[in-house]
Amino acid sequence: MADSATEDFFSDLKLVSTLARVLIIGFGSIGQRHERLLASVGHQTAVVSHQRGLPVATYESIHDGLARHEPNYVVVASPTARHSEDFRALRKAGFSGHILIEKPLFLNSEQCPDIDTRRVFVGYNTRFFAVVRQLSQLLGSSQVLQASFHNAQYLPDWRPGRDYRSTSSARRSLGGGVLRDLSHEIDLLHFFMGIPRRASSTLSRLGNLEIDTEDTVNVQFEFGDGRCAQLYLSYLDRIPRRRVFLRTAHMTIDADLLTGSLSVNENHSSCRTDRDVSFLDMHRDVLSGGGSAATFKQGLEVLRTIDLIEADTTIFESQNV
Repeated sequence: MADSATEDFFSDLKLVSTLARVLIIGFGSIGQRHERLLASVGHQTAVVSHQRGLPVATYESIHDGLARHEPNYVVVASPTARHSEDFRALRKAGFSGHILIEKPLFLNSEQCPDIDTRRVFVGYNTRFFAVVRQLSQLLGSSQVLQASFHNAQYLPDWRPGRDYRSTSSARRSLGGGVLRDLSHEIDLLHFFMGIPRRASSTLSRLGNLEIDTEDTVNVQFEFGDGRCAQLYLSYLDRIPRRRVFLRTAHMTIDADLLTGSLSVNENHSSCRTDRDVSFLDMHRDVLSGGGSAATFKQGLEVLRTIDLIEADTTIFESQNV
């Protein structure tokens, strides 16, 4: 994480100092990242976890965390299958501060509670990548006619030092599977093109990973006006690739979200890529009241597109599994 980014964040934090007490629900890899980053810029952090001996104030329940830490900001970083329950517990306890729920919002759109969702945001930090922001500026009011989103990684490499088979990604009951894990790309699809009308998809288990979820997703989207988009997600690729291809009437754009390289027609440029900075920028936006961070409604729209994908799906399981 760049020192200048930390200094800028800490400077802005002074403007929202009343929101500097943070409770993080869950302390897996993503909960640890949120805690590390928020603590590094001066927030008073605590976590809700059953783990023992953590280097941060720890409470065993949401109720105790709210009562004793008195947070103004809560980050829900528990497994996806618990998001709805944890959110309901926060509301039942009367918490009315800002909430960031890690992506995806819930397991499915049917879990959406009929309660106040103001000041609730979803952790699609990819919106804050420098290359994505530059893409948005380049497009302006131009309509994207065709797009392709490609996110391919190797699941065992995601969390160094941890057995992938023990993670939520590997277990359907916890909300795992490449479709939900990499739903950032669906949020970007909505961001650049809007909500699709139809989806023709294939969810597959092609590899030999010891998981009970899909490891590969291919989707063809239609928007009802002739525009279309493709989505490819994978847990199996040993060479990580994360690309966005967009075509407008006057531009052909190829963006690499891993390296920050950007090609527009024959012009090439590069943006610095730093995941930590994107998370800090997202937290800063949420604490300032939002504006760029994904809203609860937008997170719900991603779930509805996931429902659309799963409703018209060919499921294929390799004989090698």
